[in-house]
Amino acid sequence: MASPDSSLASKRLYIAHLAQRLQAMERSGAAVQPLAYRLYARRLQEAMAGYPEGRLAKALSATHPAVAEALANRHFASHGSFVGGSAAHRSAQRLLQRLRRSVA
Repeated sequence: MASPDSSLASKRLYIAHLAQRLQAMERSGAAVQPLAYRLYARRLQEAMAGYPEGRLAKALSATHPAVAEALANRHFASHGSFVGGSAAHRSAQRLLQRLRRSVA
């Protein structure tokens, strides 16, 4: 039986492969084939399921924009806000309060 770490390593390689395929489709000068693109995007989402989000972000986000985007979409779907969105909202609220005080 495969160890959990080797299973995750295999899954990470598969996720990286799918992300590379998506990037190649986006970067090529040719028109993107929508059916193939959706298929790879769906496979990427399925492959990412069950993979620890923090480890995936650390391992692949910086080098694979498709993974970073999929993680951001997953976060938005689960939390209803973007990563860092609540911190940005708090900063904006503080700024608006300061501006209101200076005008009044």
